[in-house]
Amino acid sequence: MLPGLDDATTEAALRRLDAEEEIWITTVRADGQPQTSPVGFLWDGARFTLLSRPGAGKVRNLAGNARVSLHLELDRTAQTSGGVVTVEGDAVVEAGPLTGAEADRYVAKYHATMELVGITRDEFLDDYSAVVRVTPTRVRAY
Repeated sequence: MLPGLDDATTEAALRRLDAEEEIWITTVRADGQPQTSPVGFLWDGARFTLLSRPGAGKVRNLAGNARVSLHLELDRTAQTSGGVVTVEGDAVVEAGPLTGAEADRYVAKYHATMELVGITRDEFLDDYSAVVRVTPTRVRAY
């Protein structure tokens, strides 16, 4: 569900969420400084799943402030709506690793990248064992 969008804009945004490999997450440090990082993600129609190293800054930031924003790269080829997609939401960090069908989906999506950097499925899932779930509260797309 993408709250706040009309049907045509939702359709364009969903196409992007299915096709894109990276999304940018912005968290806020304890001193108030926003921090933005590119991350891999899964979208299941209701929430985003991101994986991170447990000690990463974004995970530390989320311990103090669960509010996040996510955004896709600008699509300059978009003919109508969907060139810009920004999501505001609430994040929860779960101890991982990701398992089952969800892990299979994540690994299938990023298999080529894992091969490129020479990391196995198990190494990746063990290393990126903080599971960040983001539930959208507001979406802007145009």
